[in-house]
Amino acid sequence: MALSTSNQSTAEPNTAPVGLRRRSLLGEILDWMLAPLFLLWPMSVVITYVVAQDIANTPYDRNLNNALAILSHQIEWSTGEQVPRLSMTAPARIALRTGDSGGVFWKAQLGDGTVLSGDQALPSPSQPVALVPNKTYFEDRTLEGYEVRLAYQWLENPNIAGRVGLNQRVLLIVAEGRENRLALANAIIKGVIIPQFLVLPIAALLIWFGLSRGVAPINKLQKRLRGRKPDDLSAIENHATPSEIAPLVNAMNDLLLRLAHNVQAQRRFVADAAHQLKTPLAGLRSQAELALKAAPNDAVAENLRKIVAGTTRATRLINQLLLMASAEHPETVEREIVDLNELSREVTEQWVPQALDAGIDLGFEGVDQPVWIKGHALLLTEALNNIIDNALRYAPIHSQVTVSVRLLGSKVELAVQDNGPGIGIEERERIFDRFYRVLGTHAHGSGLGLAIVKEIAQRHHATITVSDAHASQSPPGTRLTLTFTTNT
Repeated sequence: MALSTSNQSTAEPNTAPVGLRRRSLLGEILDWMLAPLFLLWPMSVVITYVVAQDIANTPYDRNLNNALAILSHQIEWSTGEQVPRLSMTAPARIALRTGDSGGVFWKAQLGDGTVLSGDQALPSPSQPVALVPNKTYFEDRTLEGYEVRLAYQWLENPNIAGRVGLNQRVLLIVAEGRENRLALANAIIKGVIIPQFLVLPIAALLIWFGLSRGVAPINKLQKRLRGRKPDDLSAIENHATPSEIAPLVNAMNDLLLRLAHNVQAQRRFVADAAHQLKTPLAGLRSQAELALKAAPNDAVAENLRKIVAGTTRATRLINQLLLMASAEHPETVEREIVDLNELSREVTEQWVPQALDAGIDLGFEGVDQPVWIKGHALLLTEALNNIIDNALRYAPIHSQVTVSVRLLGSKVELAVQDNGPGIGIEERERIFDRFYRVLGTHAHGSGLGLAIVKEIAQRHHATITVSDAHASQSPPGTRLTLTFTTNT
């Protein structure tokens, strides 16, 4: 069965430009939310480190300040120009924990640098003069390769009024190692940073979950649109849509309304045009047939026969266009329970006279019981008419065309096979395109027959396949099969 059509046009694939990728709304929102979060996280680590250092220094600096206060009470000031003395009491030594490796190192020296008492290896401050008396200063230094924290303050003899000499001014210095401070700062950092390593992925997961729930109405709307029938142009319900996408739904409803008006206008135009065309064509055919009976010679008769044939083809084309419109919009035809076996038998019988005229043996092989399916009898009849018509057009003379109905469980196969030249594998999909004709054929046709069959099959949720009727023979012939689901 080499089948229809005319001027072909190959549809170009709808491919996106190279390098352009469609991004999801959820992905865009996640990028804009998570990217700043991951950028701010290193800044949070740095700020946490600085704050932890300050928090760790505060209690230890307070201890150093207390040690300076203890030392200041150990200074004995004279009323004259004598050098002050430092007498460390036992309680003071215990308070400073001078025997403990983790205790406080201290030193007292005069204004001229003379050490009164304490650890002489303890470094002096970088600015030992011109400082405010009785005010504590802090400084980080190095002692024998170890980092230490210094606290120092200047004391002046309160018993001498006026100018105080260098020997009546005492510099008190205390220091301790930074190990404990660093350990405390690291503990604070670990207590803050490590939970962030756990909280950050959880926060990202919760953000993703929250956004997924937030865009769920959009996904539901997408599913509702995908689940719609191609011919459903009714308005989309927007009572449950979020306010953010309500304008989009309203715009789509407005578009659907305009499309519905356009479709209705096209249907009215097709119906009106078909009616206006069929009436003059029928009149022209009648006049040509009457004139044929009174033709004065063979040449005029031949021309009149061509006119009759042309009007017949034009009328059939108009009828096919109307049936195509009905197949695309089956809501205009009421669905009913149809006996596919009986319908196929009746249609086949109607084509027997034409098959005999063409010298082709047309047969039917059915089943001995009704085969019920739910569909449109008119559309199914037209589909089978088109298949048989194509088979008779392309089958050679003295060949066979067989229409068969077979039950396969819950499925039923309606097949038409012939002994024609067959159809190449590369053209088996294209024969269902509108106005496509297989190259090298000389049969007349509008190119709509199998396009109509495909539309009708889709409206009945049937599958359509094309294969060789006799794979081991030459020519192989063609077998076109429609598979329906029975209504049992």
